[in-house]
Amino acid sequence: MTTEAPHRSPLKRRAFLAAAGAALAAAAAVPAVRALTAPDLPAGRPRLPELPELATTDAGGVRVAALTAAASGPGLAYNGTSPGPLLRLREGDRVRVDFTNATGAPSSLHLHGLPLTPDVDRPLEHVMPGGSSSQEFTVTPGCAGTYWYHPHAHGDVERQLLAGLAGPIVVAGPADEEPGLREADDRLLMFTRPGRDLLVNGVSRPGATVRGGLVRLRLLNATAGDHLLLGCVRRDRSRPPLHLVATDAGPVGRPREIPEVLLAPGERAEVLVETTAAGPLGLVRLPYSVHGPDGEAGAEETVLVLDVPEDFAAVPLPAGAGPVEELDPADAVRTRRVVFGAADGAFTIDGRVFDMDRVDARADLDTLEIWEIANDHAADHPFHLHSYPVQVLDRDGVPEPFRAWRDTVNVPAGSTVRLLVPFRHGGGRTVYHCHILNHEDLGMMGVLEVAE
Repeated sequence: MTTEAPHRSPLKRRAFLAAAGAALAAAAAVPAVRALTAPDLPAGRPRLPELPELATTDAGGVRVAALTAAASGPGLAYNGTSPGPLLRLREGDRVRVDFTNATGAPSSLHLHGLPLTPDVDRPLEHVMPGGSSSQEFTVTPGCAGTYWYHPHAHGDVERQLLAGLAGPIVVAGPADEEPGLREADDRLLMFTRPGRDLLVNGVSRPGATVRGGLVRLRLLNATAGDHLLLGCVRRDRSRPPLHLVATDAGPVGRPREIPEVLLAPGERAEVLVETTAAGPLGLVRLPYSVHGPDGEAGAEETVLVLDVPEDFAAVPLPAGAGPVEELDPADAVRTRRVVFGAADGAFTIDGRVFDMDRVDARADLDTLEIWEIANDHAADHPFHLHSYPVQVLDRDGVPEPFRAWRDTVNVPAGSTVRLLVPFRHGGGRTVYHCHILNHEDLGMMGVLEVAE
């Protein structure tokens, strides 16, 4: 095993936020949040839409779904809607997704976060205008959670996503039948920013009426480049805790109490919020700077108001959703260093811009590696690896407080995050990149080849 000394930088409050995939800095001051006014539902505030579900057909035991990307008004849409329709799957399903490109430009379909082999994901392939592709796979047991789909046509990803090409995926599994999760009011919240406003399920600042004493918020950051620091607040300015139950690629075991959650572009989290106190409950975007403590953090913004009626009975929190596998760093066959940077108007990895004909990293199937993701740039960069879910080992030398499967991990400016990367479920050629889509389009991507 080869090792390198990790790069370290002073741990700041924002590093704590990242360290739990949420804000776990108990010693840091909680930012003041403005009081909310009572929501005037349904007339005064648009209702939170429930996204239409994508129909599937049965073809000899295979669930077949069809998605067409095409012009819709001034933008683009999947099957005529933006966000695209919700694809509901279940662990163990055999699935085929048929994609047709009617956009007039090269595009593709990336099923973000699903543990698909490189020969199914095919991130380096473009579907030409008028062309089509199919992806067939079995939904891996243990990956119940929230995912999404979007284009991956290098050089044009940001434009196509901003034009409207993004949609959600929800995978159900045995974990959803655990007491507490089973009774929770399950709400998908997909954040996009096609223009000036941050939208939730395609609507600006919507409201919804809660249906029980515990609400499950599936938080999906499908923006092209917004870091979202989210927390809840009541009218009296009190801050009910969030109970983290899942990250990008599945449950976290027992719920983890956190005050707020940071989602980098592409990241997801599922949190439970107790809703037994009647009145309005706001989901608030809190100030966060991608340029460190001295950078512009933006203003607070209420992005959703939940109206909580009287007399909801308390719903016990789930005891857990099964243990998360603990990878042993001593089993790693290699420590690999990956450096985010910028030069000459381009964004780089290890000092180079993306070249799809060049292999930047080689690994062997059925091995474990440690990846040190070092950010030498002045802004945060979310690291995304296709096909192979990862676990965070430590952040700037501070051990991760719990194990969880992820596919997108924020790396703050000047910091280093170490990941445990197991190569399973098939080899081939795939990519890793920054999930700020402008950075990806401008070269911040590398090619990984995993040998069978």
